Amino acid sequence: MSSSPYNLRSRATSAESGADQTAAAAQAPAEELPAMPVGFSKTAFPHLRQRYDWDCGLVCCQMCLKWVNKAQSFAAITSRCTTQSTWSIDLAYLLHGYGIDARYFTITWGADDSYQAIDYYKENLVHDKARVNSLFQRASEIGLHVEMRSVEMDQIIEALKKETCVTIVLVDTQRFEEGCAAVAERRRKQGRGATLESEEAAALQRLPHSLPPTGIDRGFVGHYVVLVAYREDQDVFEISDPGVAAERRVIDRVALELARKRHGTDEDLLVIDVAPLIARAEAAAQQQQAMDAAEVKVECGPSTDVAPLIARAEAAAQQQAMDAGRGQS
Repeated sequence: MSSSPYNLRSRATSAESGADQTAAAAQAPAEELPAMPVGFSKTAFPHLRQRYDWDCGLVCCQMCLKWVNKAQSFAAITSRCTTQSTWSIDLAYLLHGYGIDARYFTITWGADDSYQAIDYYKENLVHDKARVNSLFQRASEIGLHVEMRSVEMDQIIEALKKETCVTIVLVDTQRFEEGCAAVAERRRKQGRGATLESEEAAALQRLPHSLPPTGIDRGFVGHYVVLVAYREDQDVFEISDPGVAAERRVIDRVALELARKRHGTDEDLLVIDVAPLIARAEAAAQQQQAMDAAEVKVECGPSTDVAPLIARAEAAAQQQAMDAGRGQS
């Protein structure tokens, strides 16, 4: 349920204070949202690169915010989510604080004590447990949607059909990389041969370099990515992966299912549908237009009827056009 650092560790003075900071940021009034971008669609979903080995989840949120014309600097995001051991519940609070509703699905409530046996979790779990559990407990108080259940793949696909919906998903890095590599290999054999061009290889190189050679399994290693779209004709998902420079990666249904359901992920999903955000932006724009029209009416004066003025202007324009036509003949 988390994206924990391997080399960089951050521990709050106390677990409760960390939860207090996260909850306070989520409840703080969101800044006024600007108008949605013209031609809003998922084809314009942005891609950003993570900087460290712990910030993939935060950068996924940063991409979603930029998508809805609410770009935030990395410094602004980390000022709201101050931990480097980021859990999915942290991401849900972060998005909520910026006015974006994310439906958080998981099969485990809070921090699972059994994860102490997983190398990826054991160093931070003791320090994270109280903070994470506190955030789960407070979620309903601020209207955060947390649902305890597994989400079927067909339900994910159905959600991704909407132009307003993307999904942040926690995957096991090793299985995710193997799945993406398998699809890429099939495509190369069908197209331009079996070798990977140097430019493309560089775009797929992960930073930081944390993966062992393919085939060596060192256990669960969590990584957040954004599912942007599903291509039914190819049965693949288009993904924005902050771990690589390539703007889009693809993985098939079977491989994604293996990566997102490995023990350690808790099948965590953040389903983000910005349709309500768009509706609010459109309503605000219409309200502004109505206010502008009212101001114009006030400036003209309550007793002034502008219709005759408009009619006379149109008649004058028509007469000028007729005179010009007679002059040419």
